[in-house]
Formats: sequence, structure tokens, C-alpha cells
Amino acid sequence: MRSLVHRAALLLLPLVESAVLVAPSAVAETIAGHRPSPDLAVGRAAYQQHCARCHGVEGRGDGYDAKRLYPRPRDLTEGIFKFRSTATGTTPTDEDLFNTLTNGLPGTGMPDWSHLDEGARWQLVAYLTSLSAAFTDAPPESVNLGTDPGPKRADHAQGHAVYEKLGCAACHGLGGRGNGPSAATLVDNWGRPTRPKDLTEGWSYRGGNRPRDIVARMLTGIDGTPMPSYAEAVSTDDAWQLAYYVRSLQRDIASTMIAHARRLEGPLPEDPDDPRWQEAPRADARLRAVVDTQGQINAPQTVTRLSVWVLHNGEAMGLRLMWNDTSDDRGTPADALAVALLPQGLGGDVVSLQTWPLRDTPSLDLCLWSAAQTAGEAREAVAKDFSTLFDGTIAGTVRESRAAYLDGEWTVVITRPLAPTDVPGAAQLDAQAIVPVGFVVWDGGNPSQRAVSMWIDVVLRPPKTRGQGHEAAPSKTQGGGGAIWAIASVVLVAGLGLVIKTR
Repeated sequence: MRSLVHRAALLLLPLVESAVLVAPSAVAETIAGHRPSPDLAVGRAAYQQHCARCHGVEGRGDGYDAKRLYPRPRDLTEGIFKFRSTATGTTPTDEDLFNTLTNGLPGTGMPDWSHLDEGARWQLVAYLTSLSAAFTDAPPESVNLGTDPGPKRADHAQGHAVYEKLGCAACHGLGGRGNGPSAATLVDNWGRPTRPKDLTEGWSYRGGNRPRDIVARMLTGIDGTPMPSYAEAVSTDDAWQLAYYVRSLQRDIASTMIAHARRLEGPLPEDPDDPRWQEAPRADARLRAVVDTQGQINAPQTVTRLSVWVLHNGEAMGLRLMWNDTSDDRGTPADALAVALLPQGLGGDVVSLQTWPLRDTPSLDLCLWSAAQTAGEAREAVAKDFSTLFDGTIAGTVRESRAAYLDGEWTVVITRPLAPTDVPGAAQLDAQAIVPVGFVVWDGGNPSQRAVSMWIDVVLRPPKTRGQGHEAAPSKTQGGGGAIWAIASVVLVAGLGLVIKTR
């Protein structure tokens, strides 16, 4: 029962994650209520309780968890802050710091602290400004952001012209995917590798993804990074047009813990561009970087999201997988992808892909695709780790696959039988089942990184017939079942009630 409740509760995560993903577009300038008189002792106590684990006891960015985060936590004693409303080289306002505490920084280890009492957040601001002399030596200087023309007066052609004039594509790429020719060479003020923002992923903009937020980044710069201020290079009118153009590049994300398959009659599509893939709803899986053997992350995460479409015909399952990758790497190391399934006989909760493989963890059914494979094939095997498939220790069984790389994006199609007989112990899937599936992505241009998803439930639905009022309930195979949906319904209703009440 614990497993059922756990899996049912996971169904609420898309609601929670969606709220997080909406946050960047709603990063609002906080209107201060009652602001208490500064009390550094109170602020320091709050800092030690909530902040020191990452930023360190003295604020030098050397906390216990710092090595597990990338980018590293801010050294607060230096007085260099990335997200401000002030001129480059000057310190942020108290309101800037308060907003960062309240909203967090999406795409980093900095969470929002909106659950803290407002007074405690203001005391934290007072304490933070006491840690660096920069707040006295380089006080905040305001920046004129100009006037928002509004979306009806936005001129994307003009904005694109400004994008080209300022040379934004050198880092961000022609299509804004963060794959410009300079992208892989960038380092921050501390000599650590950094990557330009993939502008299509608006949900991960750390300072907000509204046009106003984008204008602020352009005119204030992001201190400590290669992103300069363009306040002297562009008019505020052009800055707003560029901001609206960048906003137009952003793609919505359908982050979810469930991918609904669609059934087709006849052969499944093999071409990544086959229009039949659009009959299945897209599901987006957030990817997380995996720490190395020393428990550290020492490179920026370059693959952060994977989209999947699932089709089946009662005999085979096809997966169309798409993810952004700043470089097409087919040598050594190569770009690669693994689809993970639970082998035959393994059910219930399994170890997170963040920590797999560990000693004594169960084997997984892996479908491994690598760009280094000249035939573009995928191979499936039940294995205890990834390396045995990569190095050929386990040959694996070839699965049909197709791949295409275009402007910073891979699209890969992998097809496998629902119940294969050519792979010992392979996952046996029921056409009416809920199937846990996980994804692992390697960026050959960023070889120290491996990005993984959480386990996602793929629902293999039966075909709908004319006049059918409802679809059959999923069967109790591969960890899914009617009991899950019953519990999930209760949890979802309760969760939606809480969301509505909160709003």
C-alpha cells in the first residue's frame, strides 16, 4: 500500500512543478509590507539555520552542500550579485535581495524562501548586506529600463535585427538554443566553465522570463559571468523589442510524471518527422545532473529537459525523444541516450536514476542509443551498469531507431517489442499497463555530465471505439493498476482543492 500511495502522490507533482515553472514569468517586484528595524543577530541566526549549508558559515560560498551544486553558491563576502535592478559593478538594492530570497533562482540550487516570515526575510537581507564592504564602496545605482511598448506594439523583426546587431548569436546561437560558436569556451569570474542560456527554455530563466525581466538583464548585465551590460550599446526602445523577440523564442513546457501513449493500427512510424507522432500528447521530463564519484558537480548542466511522445500498436512500442544539445558529438565521447525499464520480475519502487548504479542495486532493462553508432541503431540488454553496454562487454539486441540533429536539438525514435523474447529478462509490457520509464542523457561535448529523469509512468491505453463512453482501466502490471488510479483520484481532488483555496 505504501508503494501505491507513493505513486499516487507522485501524480500531484506536475501541479507542484507547474507552479514552480510558472514562477519565472511571474517574478514580481515584491511590495514590502511591515519592514522591521534591522537586527543583525536575528538575521545571522536565520542565515545559520537556512543558508549556511550552501553559502558557508561565514558566507564564502563554501558550505557543506556547495560542491553538489552548479553553479556554486554565491560568495556573499565579495558583493558580486548576478540578478539586480542596478548598474553593472554596483550592489543590488535591498528589494533585489528580498525578491531573490522570496522567488529563488530557477535552474539553480537556490530555492525560494517565500514560506519564511516576511520579517525574517528582511532580517536576512540586512545581515547579507553586512557581509561585504561592497555595499558601502559600490552602492546601488539605478538603471532606466525605458517604457514597455506592450505586446501589441512588439516588432519581432526589429527585435531579431537587434539580436543580430549585438552579436547575441555568438553565444546564444542563431535560434537561441545556447549553441553559438563561443558557447563551449565561456568561463565565469572564478574560472569555472559556464554556458549561455538556452533562450527557448523560458522556464529556467533565473531572473524571470517576462520582457521586463529580459530588459533588466540586458541593461544591468549579469555580473560575475560573460554576460555584459548593453546599457551603452542599445537604446531602451531597441532593448524592449529584443526582449519581446527573445520572449517569442520560449517554448512552453508540459512537465509531468505521466506520459499518455496512443495506439495506432499497423506499423509504427520510423521517421522522427512522421506526422503521426503528433497523435500522442507530448510529455516533458525535467533532467537533473548526477554528481561524480566524489559527490561533486564540476560542470554546467547542458541538457535539462527531454520531450517524449509514445505510440504502440499492441505488439511494439515506439518512443520519439527530443532534447536540446548544444553540439552534435558523434566521436568519442558521443552524445547518447538510454531508456530505462524495469526488468521482468522487478516491481515496486526502485532506486533513483540519480544514484544508479550502486553496489547491490538491481539490474535495469536499458535501450541504449549512441550517436557514435554509424548505423544509428539502439541496443537493448538487461545490465547492472551503463558501461557494459557502452564498451561492448554486453552486445545487446539491436532495436530499430532513427536519429536527426538540427540546430542544437536531437530527435531520436526507438522501437521495441512490448514483450520481447530476444533479451533475457527484458521488461514484458501489457498493452493496458502503466509502465515506469526513466531517461538518461549524455552530452559528448560535456563529458563529465550525465543527466537523468525521475521515473515517469507511461500509460498504454487501449484503442477507443466508436460510441465507447470510456476507456478500460489500466491493468496491474509493471507497478500500475486500478487501485493507483482510485487513490490518485482522491489525492488529485484534495490537491486541487488546496491549490484553489490557496489561490
